[in-house]
Amino acid sequence: MTMFEQQPFLSNNWKEAGFDNLSPVQEQAIPRILNGEDLLVEAPTGTGKTLAYLLPIIQELRSDKTHTQAVILTPTRELAMQVFGVAQKFLEGSDMSAASMIGGAAIKRQIEKLKKHPKLIVGTPNRIAELIEMKKLKMHEVKTIVCDEADQVLHPSTMEDVSFICQSAMRDCQLLFFSATLSDKVTQQAKKLSENAAHLTVEASKQDKEAVSHSYYVTNRREKPEVLRKLAKKEGVKALAFVNNSDFLSRLKEILATKKISFDVLDSSTNKTERKNVLNRFRNDQIQLLITTDLGARGLDIDNITHVFHYDLPEDARTYVHRSGRTGRMGKEGNVVSLLLPGEEKYLEKITNKLGLEVSRKNEAQKKRVKRK
Repeated sequence: MTMFEQQPFLSNNWKEAGFDNLSPVQEQAIPRILNGEDLLVEAPTGTGKTLAYLLPIIQELRSDKTHTQAVILTPTRELAMQVFGVAQKFLEGSDMSAASMIGGAAIKRQIEKLKKHPKLIVGTPNRIAELIEMKKLKMHEVKTIVCDEADQVLHPSTMEDVSFICQSAMRDCQLLFFSATLSDKVTQQAKKLSENAAHLTVEASKQDKEAVSHSYYVTNRREKPEVLRKLAKKEGVKALAFVNNSDFLSRLKEILATKKISFDVLDSSTNKTERKNVLNRFRNDQIQLLITTDLGARGLDIDNITHVFHYDLPEDARTYVHRSGRTGRMGKEGNVVSLLLPGEEKYLEKITNKLGLEVSRKNEAQKKRVKRK
């Protein structure tokens, strides 16, 4: 952390957090961010992307400036609050503060927060844009804007707000885009905002890849809930399971309710209070299994998940990466298990070959290896 010696509180907070060395994405991104570059950063989930942009941003904050100097955009309220919590932690010991501005929360209270002149703001695009339009959030001193989970923030439904936010800032405002996957479409959207953005891709290290095992079981549709229950019920398991269809969540909940396992479900339509309660129960190990959809899981960042179950196979390799990245974070061991129906092995092989992964079949009847070609 020698690069942050001029901000002693940053080095102190780094040590307090128990970190030793920068992760690969932090090593590569931080110097370039401090150099003022616009970046498109693609790195696996759980590799330290949040601190890769927060540390250099906090390093460059000036306490003598009156207004906000950096804005971080996230696709969900939950992710905004998680990033905000990290920002607060790393601002400890300084005379500067951060604030969260999220949709669904009382806007009057947020306006009051702005009167305290936070140097860093984390929020959702719709609420940030609303506050700018109301002339409550001054953007003329903002020199860095981050799009976290850029593949979601730059979605067509929010792109208009993101463009407005970027145009409201300084002409030479630095733009940073971070995501586990960056498709050509997302890259094109980012280039509309910053023609000069350089692409930085950080692959998972061999050690990180080896820390996560990928396997699958072949079963039939009727027996699949019981297979999930047996695997998730094992001692020490803290599991996240993904289904493709939200309509099936209620049916799966009914089936598992008759089984001996502590679990809950999380849908994109779950109200804010219940969602918070479910996540708290999961974080506090009061439930062993959380079942959700890709939409329902947006913004989730929960430590110590031992297993990710693909109850339904994801539609593509990108989704497989996002789901699987919830376990084995920052080099910890993790397990990714797919529950396949007969005939789905070839599709899983296509996904894992594309990602350069090895996946083993785990079946009472037979065991075989499907290796990358």
